[in-house]
Amino acid sequence: MAQTITFLIKIVETDLKSDEVVTEVRYLIDDLLDLDGMGQTRFEKVPEVRDVAEISVGVQFDAESDLLGSILRRLRDRLYYNPIETYIRLRLADINLQVQTHQADDLTGLMAVAQSGVLFSPECDYLIEAETYSRSQGELSPTELDNLNLLRQRLGLSVELAEVLNARAAGPYRTRAEKCRHFEEITSAEFSRLRTLGEGPPFAPKALWPVLQELAENLGLPTPEAEAIYQKHQQSYDDDIKLKTNQNAAKTAEDARLAAEAKAEGDRQKQAQQAREHLEQYLALCRQTMASSLYPSEFDQGRLDQARRLRDISTNEALALEATVRNELYGSIESAAGVDYSRLRDLLHQQAWQEADMETEAVLLKALDRDMQPITATTVQRIPAVDLATIDALWSRYSNKRFGFKAQQQVHRAQQQVQQDDRQQWLAFQQALGWREPPSLFYQGYRPYHDLNFNLEAPLGHLPTWRWCCPSLSDRYRLSLDVMAAVIHHLNECMPLTAAATPAVDPAAPTVIAGGPTRAV
Repeated sequence: MAQTITFLIKIVETDLKSDEVVTEVRYLIDDLLDLDGMGQTRFEKVPEVRDVAEISVGVQFDAESDLLGSILRRLRDRLYYNPIETYIRLRLADINLQVQTHQADDLTGLMAVAQSGVLFSPECDYLIEAETYSRSQGELSPTELDNLNLLRQRLGLSVELAEVLNARAAGPYRTRAEKCRHFEEITSAEFSRLRTLGEGPPFAPKALWPVLQELAENLGLPTPEAEAIYQKHQQSYDDDIKLKTNQNAAKTAEDARLAAEAKAEGDRQKQAQQAREHLEQYLALCRQTMASSLYPSEFDQGRLDQARRLRDISTNEALALEATVRNELYGSIESAAGVDYSRLRDLLHQQAWQEADMETEAVLLKALDRDMQPITATTVQRIPAVDLATIDALWSRYSNKRFGFKAQQQVHRAQQQVQQDDRQQWLAFQQALGWREPPSLFYQGYRPYHDLNFNLEAPLGHLPTWRWCCPSLSDRYRLSLDVMAAVIHHLNECMPLTAAATPAVDPAAPTVIAGGPTRAV
């Protein structure tokens, strides 16, 4: 009697592009539908996310068991003419057969099993169930035997044949106790052999447990129980080795060594504590001298130099501590790209907004080694997250959070809540930042760079500008939409906004850009 088999076939070739995988799946379905008896088969595509998009990488379907041979033959022929890596799984009741290959010959064995009919024999069903029971507990319990008896009656097997199959499933050692006893004897013999390998510490082969684990599997003994027996002998063996090692060590020498180490450790801790105190004192003096200025005055620098010499602090250590305090008081200038952001911090501290904006361009281009060439949608993804966070933190600190990348992200998120169309959203985003004006029929609204607002009266997120993305500033401060999208995407990945409510945006604000062709004036 024919039975239903569930097939799962997936294209897993890593060298194929997404569109090529989709094409292969379509050809696979066409090939299977071409088989006799498969014309009405319903195929369910197997989805998978690749390159951000979801595509079909395979199919799943049910077919009668008498079609198994022709289906496997068709799959073999496909691999013969187009050897791409393919995963195939067949499920019949509790039986699962699977193979992953790109070679047609690998399906030959599976075809032989299918043609033999052993997959669908009552004896095979009964033996699989008996082996599953036997391996789970190491023996057949009364309940499992009763379940097997009911299965025997349903399959129409004789009592004698069922007993033969039960014995085959249990193996040469029928009960769990017999299996444990035999495994214990073999494990003990293995460790006894190790102890007789000669003088000195015995030689312990690394492959001992894998061999014993294989024995447990062949016996049908559960692995946790076998491992417990092995660990008991291993612990005893390790204890013997440790005892022999300890006997070779002289107690007096060990005590002397420990005493010497204790004294040396005490001296090191005392010196380390004194050094920490000196560093803390120097840090406190740094904070005092730089409380109102990025850099100490000439008089205060003299005090720092004197304190450094008195406390035996090296010049490099002193400079590092001064930089730490400067970062603490005036913002960190950490960089993963090796860029020095100290001048940007100085300009922002002086509130020299336009100079700081141009310096932002210079350091970002330097971080990418662009040699003053604008950043594209592709290269923007290479800006390190650490450098973006440093620049944002400096702009945010000295503008009381009015400027910086996060302020621009907030404006963009607010526009997303208002604008549904992508293009309108990006144009409205620029207008909300004050980078462009409301457009008209003959005016696109792009503002010249020198006309932007370089003061704290500028709109939220107005600075820093993205002039480092502009191909040219000779005419207008104008950004391409794909570059803006790439910048925002990279910012959101490197500095994701919290789930807090975004600033409200007035729906009546003039953020909708007129459609149709326009002409710059």
